[in-house]
Amino acid sequence: GSRLEPSDNGDVAAPGSRDPSVSGELETSAGAVAVHPSRSASASHAAATWSAPSNRLINFLQGSWLELQRVQWPDRRQVIQATSVVIGFVIIAGAFLGVADFVAGKVMNFVLTGHFK
Repeated sequence: GSRLEPSDNGDVAAPGSRDPSVSGELETSAGAVAVHPSRSASASHAAATWSAPSNRLINFLQGSWLELQRVQWPDRRQVIQATSVVIGFVIIAGAFLGVADFVAGKVMNFVLTGHFK
């Protein structure tokens, strides 16, 4: 498939593709980029400020949806295996912390009272 990359204005586009209508840039036959004289930096920024929030949100949501479709989701076996590993680790860590708490409690009782209870 084609790889999508974020552009300078936050939109997602195919590599090398540009939208000259957004920036006021014109590509010459030699591949150089020239800025149209009627579009100054402040004018393009002001125009982008008015339309940017809704366009950026839509572009973000479309890009997010495309990225979610590209994710390799785990199958049921992988989910069960990963969940089992997590539960096993939590049981082992809980047992270790329980034993450590028990021993620390006995040591503190000995330090404070002079004998084990």
